[in-house]
Amino acid sequence: MEEKRIIDANINRSAEGLRVLEDIARFVFNDKALSASLRQVRHKVRELFKGRERDLLVSRDSASDVGAQTSQATTSDMRSDIKDAVLSNFKRVQEAVRSIEECLKILGEYNRGKEMEALRFHVYSLEPKMISLFTRALPQGIYGILGEKFSCGRTNVQVAKEMADAGIDLIQYREKLTDKSIKDIYEECKEIRKITKSADIPFIVNDYADIALMVGADGIHQGQDDLPIPALRAIAGDMMLGCSTHSPEQAKKAIEDGADYIGVGPIFSTQTKEDVVDPVGFEYLEYVAENHTIPFVAIGGIKRHHLGDVLRRGAKTVCLVTEIIGADNIQARIKEIKDIMGRE
Repeated sequence: MEEKRIIDANINRSAEGLRVLEDIARFVFNDKALSASLRQVRHKVRELFKGRERDLLVSRDSASDVGAQTSQATTSDMRSDIKDAVLSNFKRVQEAVRSIEECLKILGEYNRGKEMEALRFHVYSLEPKMISLFTRALPQGIYGILGEKFSCGRTNVQVAKEMADAGIDLIQYREKLTDKSIKDIYEECKEIRKITKSADIPFIVNDYADIALMVGADGIHQGQDDLPIPALRAIAGDMMLGCSTHSPEQAKKAIEDGADYIGVGPIFSTQTKEDVVDPVGFEYLEYVAENHTIPFVAIGGIKRHHLGDVLRRGAKTVCLVTEIIGADNIQARIKEIKDIMGRE
């Protein structure tokens, strides 16, 4: 009887946890395939005990459950966000299924226990797929970069607001300590994070991993002489990590290191960065487009009249720095660029 009571409680635990995960996959991420997979597991748990519902129900004794009061008194089930709920419910399901599996083996139902074991491993495989949905992917479209030197007297915060209002696809903060104090950089990033979060636009911080973490940015971008991607991953978790590359060898290294996307350039000569490398032209852009599946942003000296050539060589995400932040009307310029991209 005790084993049946354990099985009954854990069927409910696993099904409830799977329902939470299914709803998040369906309504938060609109992921049809993952939602269907979770639903299939939930149905499978119930189907394995079809015809035995009454027998299990008889074993239930919620009134005398010694764990009920403990559950009501604890705060360990508090959730900080949706990701926390996902992680907690995957653990709930996995532990519940393992408990059912062990009880079935005790009752001599070894084969059914092995079916539960297979379900448990299937749930293990679904967990990283769902957790990966919390990592912001490099969007296709316009990758905006801030820089007050080229913004015609406007602040980074003002430019970020105009970019967001125009529907830019991503904003990167890029300033140097030679131009601003670390405190000013932090304060600006904090304000820009509010703007991008409200507009649901990914926000990337160039170089300053500590500030990116403090303001809750979506990602960090690094150059070839900055912190290595594996070291960043250890502290950045699911944040999107980008790496500037200028050659096939650097692209290969960035991919092996676990970068989520790479910068490809500079395509043309650019004055927006100090110590910039020589232009790589279209040859390297074509190489990356033809040989790698990693998302990339084409960057460096790109103007509106270059855009068609860049897009025809495989770029899906492009960065035009001074063309945007140096424009008299930033919103009109972004619309113009979007129109060009829509025609190509």
